[in-house]
Amino acid sequence: MKPVTGETKEDVAKGNGQMDRLRRQSYLNSRGIKPREQFQLDLIFPDTIGDRKGKRHIPNDYARSSLFTASNKRAPRTSLMRAKLFHYSESISVIYTGSELRAEDDELIWLQILNYGQSVPLGEPFDFSIKDLVVAVGWHKNGRYYDKARECISRLKANEIMVRNESAYGNSGAISLIYKYTTKNDEEGKPVNYRVWIDPGLIVLFAGNTFTSHNWEKYRTLSPVARRLADYVESHKHPYPLPIAKFRDMCASPNKNLRSWRQVVRKACDEIRAAGIAGIANVTDDFIVCSTSLGRV
Repeated sequence: MKPVTGETKEDVAKGNGQMDRLRRQSYLNSRGIKPREQFQLDLIFPDTIGDRKGKRHIPNDYARSSLFTASNKRAPRTSLMRAKLFHYSESISVIYTGSELRAEDDELIWLQILNYGQSVPLGEPFDFSIKDLVVAVGWHKNGRYYDKARECISRLKANEIMVRNESAYGNSGAISLIYKYTTKNDEEGKPVNYRVWIDPGLIVLFAGNTFTSHNWEKYRTLSPVARRLADYVESHKHPYPLPIAKFRDMCASPNKNLRSWRQVVRKACDEIRAAGIAGIANVTDDFIVCSTSLGRV
């Protein structure tokens, strides 16, 4: 929107914001979701009502980006301010503010928290214990992993993500992966029980069947790089051959040695093939070639 005579930058920003909201509302209406009414996620997740163990779900616009990295877990996390993240599609942009999120832990914790809340209308609270959360993601029940899960929850709260998808809803608006939470603490002041709220705006990223469903028992056991590859493969019905250099960007991996990275990707291919996520998964001429019938468009 271009400014007219007497129109301030604030006026233009307000106008653009109104247009973005109207476009999101129109998008949701076209998919049978009333944007001004509460909505719960399990109404759009297939085969999950009454099933809290089988599947976990992630928006495709997150799954195909570098939102969750495969960085070395021993390396310090980077802090980002309105950084443009890599996305597989050049028509989609992801702007992120917050501490670096990783597939190794943050992605697992977020998918499980969404699972806890999927039968509750978005914007309404739900409860879980730190012990149950740790068990659900397949970690050991001890203080180290309880602290690790708490740190993940703090990072998932302290971020802002803005996605622009020109072919769908336009601008997602600013969304935090966890909108807010309260806790009940033990004698040492450490949270043991959480009450969490999920941003209602997240519905725009799930509407229209634009999400990927993972088999949880298989997905949670994968290495971080294999998990990122599963995100790519299962978010497509027919995955296009993916250049390993592009997949490195999707993982936000610092590994610049092509030979070394090729070996890492081959191991990830072996993992998802062994898990039954892909019938074919291999590296050919520095392209990842996969086939699966489990993904979505």
